[in-house]
Amino acid sequence: MDYIAIDFETANNRGDSICSIGMSRFSKGKEVDRFYSLINPLQSFSASNIQVHGIYPDDVHDAKRFDELYPEIRAFVGDDPLVAHFAQFDINCLQTTIETYRLPKMENAYFCSCVLAKKLLTLRSNSLVNVLDYYGLGIENHHNALDDAIACGQIASKLLRPYDYEIAGFLDEHQYQMGQLFSHRFGPMRSAKKAASSKKIALKPALVAFDPNHPFYKQHVCFTGRLSKIKRQEAAQMVVNAGGYFDPKLAYETTYIVVANREWDKIGTSLESSKIEQVRQLQGMGRNITILSENDFLRLF
Repeated sequence: MDYIAIDFETANNRGDSICSIGMSRFSKGKEVDRFYSLINPLQSFSASNIQVHGIYPDDVHDAKRFDELYPEIRAFVGDDPLVAHFAQFDINCLQTTIETYRLPKMENAYFCSCVLAKKLLTLRSNSLVNVLDYYGLGIENHHNALDDAIACGQIASKLLRPYDYEIAGFLDEHQYQMGQLFSHRFGPMRSAKKAASSKKIALKPALVAFDPNHPFYKQHVCFTGRLSKIKRQEAAQMVVNAGGYFDPKLAYETTYIVVANREWDKIGTSLESSKIEQVRQLQGMGRNITILSENDFLRLF
């Protein structure tokens, strides 16, 4: 199977602020081609993102915009599936930027090497560097989009080797489905009923006017664990009433993650939830996400 490992770096917290792209084509477990380019996002750069990837505004001043580079990206990818390590981030960047520029939508399938590692390995953390270390592989410049893409492709190759480098073997064994751009995520197969229940809950604020000084005003809040002092639906309504947004699942836009009291003591231990692990990976990519306990959350109201 051929696949394209892909990685993006962004100028700021917005998914459509892509400032570099790296892609690596793998065929039968080996890299056969690669693509890299800086991109002018036409947006400001945040200091935290620069600290992560080392790309400055002057570096992209003469670079192509995403819409100008898009034909080259599509030509390189073709119809092959994409893979990213923590695909939730990179796929969101790709889809958001395509929509921002109103470009023809890609319909490629995709999968996530981080999810594969979580299912097939027993590591404390499934971060890119940790999985590379597990396989005795290194990376020259972590957070360089091309180096990260190559590393992702190498990890996918190692994980798919028992399946003769075919993702179909993993899908059948673990009852997973491929993700598809602008359609559905890579993950376990679910019944229509379960899929419907996971859709974003539509909540309406009880107030017309909001306090712009409230910590959750215009912020995205996600919850993890079973809350002990309040039902999740009630907590979500509190966020919306404060002028914020409730994220049923951890998303690229999430700025707060609220941890149930019974899960709070597990933070920083081997019992830490997978959602908190995802938060740490997003923080490592420059995302500004605050972790709050259930009690801390309630004190803000």
